[in-house]
Amino acid sequence: MKHKVSKILSAIFFLLFCVSIAQAQTPQATLTQYVADLQKSPNDYALREKIIKHVQGMRQKPAIPEETERYMARGAAAVKGAKTEKDFQDAAAEFEKASLAAPWLPTVYYNLGITQDKAGKYREAIQSLKLYLLAAPEASDAKAVKNLTYEIEYRQEKAARDASLQAAPAPKQNTFDDLLRKIDGRRYTQAAGQAIISVLDVRGGVIVRGYIDNGSYHAWSGDAARVEIKGRETTVPIRDQPASFKVRSVSMDFIISEDGERIAARTHFSDGDVREYMHFWQR
Repeated sequence: MKHKVSKILSAIFFLLFCVSIAQAQTPQATLTQYVADLQKSPNDYALREKIIKHVQGMRQKPAIPEETERYMARGAAAVKGAKTEKDFQDAAAEFEKASLAAPWLPTVYYNLGITQDKAGKYREAIQSLKLYLLAAPEASDAKAVKNLTYEIEYRQEKAARDASLQAAPAPKQNTFDDLLRKIDGRRYTQAAGQAIISVLDVRGGVIVRGYIDNGSYHAWSGDAARVEIKGRETTVPIRDQPASFKVRSVSMDFIISEDGERIAARTHFSDGDVREYMHFWQR
């Protein structure tokens, strides 16, 4: 009798074991495990595809969880009041939660992709819309959604280009201060070979005028003896001009070349005449 009871218990335990194995291997049990795994790794798009294909092969389709309907409604409410990119990010977050509860549902991915696009999350939007097309291969709007993914691809590439341009260091520009530092301490003279050679010395942002007479340097006296450099082109009035000019007032322009290797001087007379340039070269 004891032996018979033992055999019956063994048979019952074996039967329960077989039932548990059968239950573990049911499509619904597999789906439940997949969904649990996805909730631990929401960005596992390969698993999302696996879930979609698994559900498509199930004879009895799974019910839509109440949690999914709740988050879908919250996402729709967020979209209604959305005005900024941040608002659409909030809406996308609600649809993302809905997708974790029912990752096989086409409408979840459609709404998620649309809001991600408006939120500027282009890579995620493309992935969501591709999952929509996978979950609803016979959708009437399949072509329109596919074209939308192409549009989002363009927006994604443009955003990447713009970001790259903003991140790239701007090419160094030669500023006027850089030019002043470069030419500070230099001497510029007219062509050699003359008895008297005009000289321009740059000293700390000031042009000091002088001349060399038979090898001896002499400082210029009178107006424009010292010219404060105010830009690559500086104009100063000249009132003590020689009598040979036969005019009461003139002005002079001092023009520094872009590379700082030359300074040109140009004289304006009050009667409108302009004297030709005198060029001073770095020596």
